[in-house]
Amino acid sequence: MSQTVTDERLQQVVNTFQKTGDEYRTSQIEKIKVSSVERMLRDATARGIMPEEVEETNRPNVLVLDIETSLMSCFVWSPGKQYIGPSQIIEDWHTLSWAVKWLFEPDAYSDVLTPEEAMEHNDKRIIESIWEFLDKADIVIIHNARFDVRKLNARFIYYRLPPPSPYKVVDTLIQMRSQALFSSNKQDELAKKLGFAPKVEHEGYNLWVKCFYGDPDALLKMEEYNKGDIFSLEELYVIIRPYIKSHPNMNLYVEGDGNSCPNCGGTKIGWMDKFYYTSVNKYSTFRCQDCGAVGRARTSALSKDEKPDIVSISR
Repeated sequence: MSQTVTDERLQQVVNTFQKTGDEYRTSQIEKIKVSSVERMLRDATARGIMPEEVEETNRPNVLVLDIETSLMSCFVWSPGKQYIGPSQIIEDWHTLSWAVKWLFEPDAYSDVLTPEEAMEHNDKRIIESIWEFLDKADIVIIHNARFDVRKLNARFIYYRLPPPSPYKVVDTLIQMRSQALFSSNKQDELAKKLGFAPKVEHEGYNLWVKCFYGDPDALLKMEEYNKGDIFSLEELYVIIRPYIKSHPNMNLYVEGDGNSCPNCGGTKIGWMDKFYYTSVNKYSTFRCQDCGAVGRARTSALSKDEKPDIVSISR
């Protein structure tokens, strides 16, 4: 693929996102990599925005999620690293905002505390609204799920909400740590390194202080920052998806003959003249023409012409 995008091609992307009201991506379009531009056009086609016709398939509800939480107010004797006991916490943390989007859909959804809610440290309303999204999700994409999922669960328990219906989690932070060795696995640094839109700029620590005290402009900025993270996270996920060896098996969600890519659910499977060997057997291998993931046949085969059910390769 050419490493440059023609003006006509870029304008096609801009027009696509303008149709969907996607102002954030429209404004960030020149920062997006060539490969991402081409993928966005394919995704737009699949959503029926572009004129080409594509075959409809049932796919899981894949939710891209990020939350922002507040500071804590504590009494301490001195600055510096120290243990802070529960009795020293004057005001515990709460959720400030959340942002989500369904994978490849144009719209992002978000909720943020009102100034009155922030001053009262009352996040019940937005916790109930994010619960509704999680309850509908089959797979959730998060960067550092150990933080977000447990924080949300803590608030669900606090407000006596039942657990959302079961969903699988893909943690892009864990995947980056296990599959690659970048100098930093922070989402913003990865965005800059990989060439797509970085996080929305803000004033840093002071933004969280202002939100703690209910500053209306700061809360709106926090929501904007939170939503920006969602688009960045979606880009990161799609780039590393073919490298994820523990990805939820999309074959289980997509109606078909069992020959869909386990990583993305795509049906463009290219069988290769190469086998995957274990200590006792060998298996036909393939490369997904949609996402680039490699996998193997579920059962042993002596010929690449055999096409049994397929699975990902663990390594």
